[in-house]
Amino acid sequence: MALPTETELLEMVFRILFSVLLLTLIVLLAYWQKVNLEKAFIWSFSRGFVQILLMASILIFIFELRDIIILYGVLLFMCIFAAYTAKNRFPYPNIFRLELIAITTASIFVMVIVTTPILTIDSTPISIIERQGTYIIPMGGMVIANVMVMTTIVLERLIADIKKSRGAIEAALSLGDSAWNSVKPILKDSFRAGLLPTTNRVAVLGIVTIPGLMSGMIIGGVNPVIAAIYQVIIFLMILSAGFIGEILIGFLFVKELFTPEDQLKISWLND
Repeated sequence: MALPTETELLEMVFRILFSVLLLTLIVLLAYWQKVNLEKAFIWSFSRGFVQILLMASILIFIFELRDIIILYGVLLFMCIFAAYTAKNRFPYPNIFRLELIAITTASIFVMVIVTTPILTIDSTPISIIERQGTYIIPMGGMVIANVMVMTTIVLERLIADIKKSRGAIEAALSLGDSAWNSVKPILKDSFRAGLLPTTNRVAVLGIVTIPGLMSGMIIGGVNPVIAAIYQVIIFLMILSAGFIGEILIGFLFVKELFTPEDQLKISWLND
């Protein structure tokens, strides 16, 4: 890959400085409104900037990969990091394990489906997504990131609603109801809360927004119709993986929250 020219370097420096200016504005607004997120903004964006630069430096090699085992190894690493990031939002034990199971199972399951050859044309196996790094890593990354967000929303809603409904849950349990039945309505509401943001994004697709994947493919010279089809596929991948991840994290968390005798772990709710 050719080194950037002097003009390209100057443009990059200008864009970095402008990004710092926007971050400064965000921090000042946070300080003004006393939301206590100034350090979080600076840390998150600084870490994200370094991470994406490191990723960009190795993408040229990853994109050339066609070894499906190595590509899925990269996706697994991304799942582990996503689970680690998600668990930091919750004070409960075993959240990393629960998130890792939910994110990895949902994301890898969907990626296997879309990368498995479903027919052969002129002796060439054809899959929904081409089996090379150029497609698997970016699309897999989008799926993993969205599953992480959706499972986090489900956990936050689930925990908040269980705390609010603790009395009703304990009353149901005292009357002989099972743990699953006592929280079933809360689980359904949590799943709905996790799905709504992505569902709303799909509803305005092509009218209010042109998503990043489609925009990038069009800028790269791909036919807009082909780019649109890929964008629809990625949203369906996100929704299906996200829903699977939500169900897994919901069931796993409820199993952790109750004892084998269907009793609430009170110490968890008091954290």
